[in-house]
Amino acid sequence: MKKPSPRQREALEVVAAGRCVPCLRREADGWHARWRGMGTDNPWIDEYMRSASMSALSADAEDQKHETIHDAWILALRSRTGLVRRDEAECAAFASVLDAWAGTAEGDEAARASVAIAFISGTGAPALECAAPHGRRALRALGQAAFIVPALKRLSAKDSPDGKMRVELERTEAADFISRGARDLASAGYGVEGCDIAADVSAEAEIEPAPENGENGGGGKLKLVVRVAGRPVDAEEIRFLLDQKSSVVFFRDRWIEVDRGILKEALRVLERQDGRDLTRNEAVAFACGAGSCGSFDVAEAAAHGWLRGLVNELKMSGERVDVEDVPLKDILRPYQRRGAGWMKFLTDRGFGALLADDMGLGKTVQTISWILAQSPAKPFLVVAPLSLLANWRREAAKFAPSLKVFVHQGANRAPDSFFVREASAADVVVTSYSLLVRDWQAIRRVRWEGAVLDEAQNIKNPSAQVARAACALSAPKRVALTGTPVENSPADVWSLENFLNPGLLGDRKTFDANFTRPIRENPRGRAAGKLSRIA
Repeated sequence: MKKPSPRQREALEVVAAGRCVPCLRREADGWHARWRGMGTDNPWIDEYMRSASMSALSADAEDQKHETIHDAWILALRSRTGLVRRDEAECAAFASVLDAWAGTAEGDEAARASVAIAFISGTGAPALECAAPHGRRALRALGQAAFIVPALKRLSAKDSPDGKMRVELERTEAADFISRGARDLASAGYGVEGCDIAADVSAEAEIEPAPENGENGGGGKLKLVVRVAGRPVDAEEIRFLLDQKSSVVFFRDRWIEVDRGILKEALRVLERQDGRDLTRNEAVAFACGAGSCGSFDVAEAAAHGWLRGLVNELKMSGERVDVEDVPLKDILRPYQRRGAGWMKFLTDRGFGALLADDMGLGKTVQTISWILAQSPAKPFLVVAPLSLLANWRREAAKFAPSLKVFVHQGANRAPDSFFVREASAADVVVTSYSLLVRDWQAIRRVRWEGAVLDEAQNIKNPSAQVARAACALSAPKRVALTGTPVENSPADVWSLENFLNPGLLGDRKTFDANFTRPIRENPRGRAAGKLSRIA
């Protein structure tokens, strides 16, 4: 479809606003019924109005006979050419009458634009106020406004030192003006002031860490502060606002307009979430600015004590990674040393780590370096696609021959009892995603020090058996590797973080409401920024 030109867009805006009038014009081949814009000369206006109103009966109106010029003109407005076949003098006289009528309409429009009606609210009664009209047209425009807002019939300049006209409103009249009257006046062309009173409903969180758990222990307690129009409110005040049965309410000496749906959600959050205990990952999510209470967004969060220090460390992790004590540092390239150090930095603090390097950049050797840094008392489980199992054995033998590697794979693989004994004696156990599910009963009996998912996009479907099995592993240290940066869908991020850091991004339903759908609609919006801060 061809993109409209600037003149065409202008004509469409005039037509949509209803700022066009019919007329009768003398052209080279006779008199024509036309549509013209008020205050603008744009031929596209006639084109759009005519094509929208044309019918099979009116298309050839110029070839029909009509008793009066009025009939001929009305049908010609809806015909193909607009030609009016009538006497010259009759057409000229009728055109003069139409021009006078249109001029009055344009004058009325200008008069309405000159009338500014202001909504006054404060400690006193709400009121409407406007300057006294000057001239007959302005006075008539003000009178017409009273048909839209009946309270304007009571306007008076009595006892007004500045000469303005004023009328005090009942509360029901004020609510009706804000919710309907102001919009209708503006649509009719009047100036309206003082009605920008839409109030935000937001929440802030404070997290007080549980002192007995220490830095690597549990989370803390959530304290919520809900604000309406920037002012803190408690549950009782929210109930009072909801009892008003209107989105326009009088709140602390001023009129505001609030979304009742958001108010109801805020009340539900205060009643159910305020004061609840948070897991460590939930507390970190709030402290990083990505926490939420169901579908209710928490705008800001403040952490205290050791939790604040932990969050600051995480935010500065890129600058604080220690690469001096990284095993195999003489073999690893600089970026690989940083990758291995970064994984150790996160897992030492109780978090899972996602390494999303492109293929061929040595994720396997970085992970082997990380495993060596753990000095494991219990084995590490590596789950990888079948095609990569031999690579893991080969890389471990090449870079870390001291590690005892046990590969669990094949039709002649060890039975359950033998597997538990062999796996417990090994440093690293390598198996495939299919066997993670098939041999789950044996695998779950081993006390794993850590778990590594290679090509972790295999668990991007959180409902699949393999994803559920991976998340159910009893492994305190977790790493996920992927050569496919997780940018295809925010849902992939949730599935991986559900394995690495359960609870960090909330449950799936809440995540979809707060991140998946908003990011799909606006990939660069606020939701995308929040997700990047925490994931």
